[in-house]
Parts: sequence; structure tokens; C-alpha cells
Amino acid sequence: MANRQLRIIYRSNSHAPLWLVADKSGSWQKNGLDVDTSPQLIREKAVESLKSGHVDLISGNHHNLYVRNAKHGDDFVHLAQATNNWTENKLVVGPGIRSVQDLKAKKIVAEKLTSHAGLNIWLFLKQEGLDADRGDIELVELRGSSEDRWRRVLTGEFAGTFVTIPHDSRAAQAGAHVINARAIPMIRGVTLTTTMAFVKSHHDEIRLLIRGFVDAIHFFLTRREEALEILNEHATPILKLQSDAEVETLYNEWAGSLERKPYPALPAISNVFQLALRRNPEIAGYNPLALWDTHFLRELDDSGYMDQLYK
Repeated sequence: MANRQLRIIYRSNSHAPLWLVADKSGSWQKNGLDVDTSPQLIREKAVESLKSGHVDLISGNHHNLYVRNAKHGDDFVHLAQATNNWTENKLVVGPGIRSVQDLKAKKIVAEKLTSHAGLNIWLFLKQEGLDADRGDIELVELRGSSEDRWRRVLTGEFAGTFVTIPHDSRAAQAGAHVINARAIPMIRGVTLTTTMAFVKSHHDEIRLLIRGFVDAIHFFLTRREEALEILNEHATPILKLQSDAEVETLYNEWAGSLERKPYPALPAISNVFQLALRRNPEIAGYNPLALWDTHFLRELDDSGYMDQLYK
């Protein structure tokens, strides 16, 4: 019997490590699937591709679908969540800054304030008592590379910026001080997203996908050297990694974040919904759990499959 076909696009190159390991480890083929994954970095095109049926699932689209379901009656649905923590929590700071609280009344630079990354910064700082809306801190938007932003911190133009690996170590090597800030719970990265219309007509494919997804996470976590080889060969050119040490740091961060049972965490859903409300406060009455359907994951969990993998 021929393998079932699925077309998936991921919303950011930062998702690539898990998708590469899933593909190169044989996790899809083991479960009777051929999965075509590719990046699609333009959000609206990704969503419209899903609605039109040109793709079957999206990896991502975390905060911007709540308003579509709440206001427009769309049927988007999240099925599983690989990670539940914010990882752009490396704070590159200028002289005299030794804690998050030292940022009060200073300028923080981010790439795009209305993006997921920018909204994460707004929410984190607000939870730390530094509310940009109240004037406690100034958030400045600057499009371009992470390196451009942290170098402007080094010159004193800004007090700080938040980065992901490997930019924290690169900034430190250039003389910057880097603070590992609290990693707030957050829906981010690899989220299996589709429509209920697709789910209802493709139960078998969704079940195979969920099991393959669980297998890929298991491979990543338990076969470290093989996963490192895959990342070194295939993720390095995508993420522009510069050394074996950066590849290993990437692996360690993913291994420390992946959920063995890829359920969303309630605090992460609560936080990502705050990002949605930031952009669309009129949907405050919408229950964010309505966007999630984890019953396929629960079905696999109840079978004992995931527990057995780690025995």
C-alpha cells in the first residue's frame, strides 16, 4: 500500500530542526506517510494556502488565528504542541544593566513589535512590572538582523535586546553582557495547525501524523548523536550556524524544550492568548481552548504508546 501524502509548511526557519530530524530519521515513513515539508515565511500566504487546500497543515501561526475563528467563523485548529516555553529570552544589555529591572525608563529594541517575537517581549516585560503602555519602558522597532540590534546595544544606542541562540554567545564574544531572563510559558515553534474540515475528512492521516510526530520527538531526545549529525548537515545552512558548538547548543536547547507528550500547556495557551488580545482586544470573550483539539493525541496517549517509547 502506498504511503499517505501530507503537505506541511513551517512558519519560520526556527522550526526546521525538528522537521529535519523527523524527515531524515524515517519517522514519517515508519508510520506510512510521505510528508512534504518546506518553509513559508509569509504569514498570510501560509494561512491562505491552508484555507485553499494547497497545503494540509501549517507548523505555527500561534496567536493570529484566534481572531479568525472568533470573528470570522473560520475553523482553524491546533492538534499538538512540541514546545511550551519562550526561548528568545537571552537579554543582551549595555553597560550598567545587570537585571531586567535595570531596564526601567530605558529603550529596548526588537525587530517587529507586532510579531510573535515582539509581543513576547512586551508580555514578558509587563509580567516583570515594566509596562510599555504605562511608560515604564520604551520598545523600539528596528527591522533587520539580530546582530545589527545587539551591536547597537554594544554602541549604547539601546539598553538591551532579546535574542535567541546562537546570537547570545556571539554577542558575549563581542563583549556584551547577556542575561538569561525567565523563560515564560508560551505556545511557539512547531504547532500542528490545520482546519476542522481537513481533520474530519482525513482521520487516518491525522492519526499517522500524530504518531510520527511523537516518534520524531522520541528520536530527537533519545538518539542524540544521530540527531546532531542531521542538524549539522541540514540545519547548519538554513540557520547559518558557524561551528559544531553552535549545533550542539541548538540541539541542547531543543532537547530541553521538547514535550515527550506534545500537549499544549495551559499557562502557555493563556500567555499566547494575551498576545492575540493585544492585537484584537474585542475577542476577549473567546475561549482560547476552543482553538485546540487534542483528542487524537489523547487517543494515542491512552493506548500507552508514548509511555512505552520511553521505558
